[in-house]
Amino acid sequence: MSVVPKGDLPGRNELCPCGSGLKVKICHGNLTKQLICTRVANEMMVKLIRQEQKKQGIIPYQFTCDNCGHKFDEPKRGITSPMPLCPKCDCTNITEVKI
Repeated sequence: MSVVPKGDLPGRNELCPCGSGLKVKICHGNLTKQLICTRVANEMMVKLIRQEQKKQGIIPYQFTCDNCGHKFDEPKRGITSPMPLCPKCDCTNITEVKI
């Protein structure tokens, strides 16, 4: 298997250009996995954008806990739940600061 050069259309047995390490037929050839891959890529992009905004001082914090009022950059993720949690009180009542 080889990585497809940028701009070329990948074959079914080539590594997926998204960087997942899977073949195209397994990764983006499968609609469910394609949706998951897109969601993960979007989450990574949002995280990178927020890191850059924080670095440039555009936003001092991104989330506020509605329960305890704690302001924080990154929510904690629960083991059993995908819901973001307040790192101070573990509640899920979080408001994201809009720019």
